[in-house]
Amino acid sequence: MADQTVEEGEFVHVGDQKVTEEDLRREIQKYKEQHSALIDDIAKLEQKKWETESLTQKVQDRGNSAESTLLENEKQLHEKELKFQESVRNISLENQKLKEQAEDIKERIVYFEQETKKLEDICASGMERKVVFKGKISDNRNGLSVKHRIRYPVNSGTALITFDEPSVAAEVIAQKHHKIKIEGCWIHAKAEPVVLLVLDSLSMDMNVSTRKILVSNLPTSMQEENLLDKLELFFSKAKNGGGEVDGRGFIPEFKSAILSFLNEGVAPRLVEKKHFAVPFGNFTHNVQVSPSLNGNLTNHQMKHLVCNRTVLLTSIPDIMDSDDLQDLLALHFQKSGEVQALLYCAEGQNHVALFEDDEIPSTE
Repeated sequence: MADQTVEEGEFVHVGDQKVTEEDLRREIQKYKEQHSALIDDIAKLEQKKWETESLTQKVQDRGNSAESTLLENEKQLHEKELKFQESVRNISLENQKLKEQAEDIKERIVYFEQETKKLEDICASGMERKVVFKGKISDNRNGLSVKHRIRYPVNSGTALITFDEPSVAAEVIAQKHHKIKIEGCWIHAKAEPVVLLVLDSLSMDMNVSTRKILVSNLPTSMQEENLLDKLELFFSKAKNGGGEVDGRGFIPEFKSAILSFLNEGVAPRLVEKKHFAVPFGNFTHNVQVSPSLNGNLTNHQMKHLVCNRTVLLTSIPDIMDSDDLQDLLALHFQKSGEVQALLYCAEGQNHVALFEDDEIPSTE
């Protein structure tokens, strides 16, 4: 049976205990304060929970933002890496092209140096070498040659005599007047130095022809015309990279050929390929194609060159057969020194002597 509360006067019985009204008020007040404190604690906990959830959301948002930024950065980095790799490939290809161009330029420089050396051999630098009359007479043929063939007119009543030693020629010129015994009589001849007008310096504007090529490394077993026919036939065909040929020529000194084309685009294309296997009848031969140079003379200077071993004799009378007189002159001057060549031009005649490179070392 439940406990019963019985009020008697100022007391309240709760079970076996006797509680006053004041005690109850205090208990009630105490529970009210505890309840209020619990309400405050709950409110604080709710506030803390909200703050925690808010902070958690912020952290989560920041994490999501950081993750998104990281993914974007990784994407951009990947794109940059791809672009970098593409740039490396392009640079590698460009470097390869530059290397090929550098090799081509080196070969062209070598070619130009060789061509310049040939021109120097023909003109300026080569003129510092000695030239001498070797007994040959000009046949009036023209042509390109790296060896000097200087034409010198020999007038009637004169003679050219070349000695082995320059010192002998110098002594003959120094004596000047010579008394020569010819079959019981005496003739008087005058010795003079041979002075030639030669090229001292040469200036040329040179450029690569857009329509011509130089074909070298040609077979040596064919005639020039047959060789040119085969070259023209081969390089006129489009399948070989060629085109219509409108001119051709052969340079025997260099054993090379020059071909010119009607259209300007053909020559550069052939020069770029460089090597060709050309059929020459019953055999095939590898030839080389190089640029052809165009040169325009812009300036030149001449100078006088004194021959150190050749002497000009003048005032020689026509007293006998020219061959006999030439032999007697040689015998007379043989007493002074070894005679290498002698040419006598009789009265009423004219000759053109050829002066060539003096390959005998000078003792001067």
